[in-house]
Amino acid sequence: MQGALIILAFTVVVGVILRLTHKPDPAPSGEEETPGGAGESAECCGVHAICEKQMTLAEGPDYFDDEELDRFKGHDPATYSPDEVEEFREVMLTMEPAEVYAWASALTRRDIPFPTSLRPELLMLISEE
Repeated sequence: MQGALIILAFTVVVGVILRLTHKPDPAPSGEEETPGGAGESAECCGVHAICEKQMTLAEGPDYFDDEELDRFKGHDPATYSPDEVEEFREVMLTMEPAEVYAWASALTRRDIPFPTSLRPELLMLISEE
């Protein structure tokens, strides 16, 4: 029993030392730390949470067959009505799963904010792909 406590204490001490001395690797040169650049807010818009896919906002088509969403340009994402949220949902669910990330990125580039209430569904579709 005493030997197990010594091993546990040693493991904890080594873990604390490693944690305190660990320095994260800087972003490789030529890559930005945030996909949108330094000018964007630190708040997650739903798209940047999946940056590990190593896609940038510049990739993918600029426009999808969703011109009905253009009227939401500059709209406050928290104030969409239930019918407006449903419009976004319908467009999102009619896409191929591989296109969803590019579509959400295209909306961001077109200044069409994604509804806050749909972000969990968006992230789920992207993570499934």
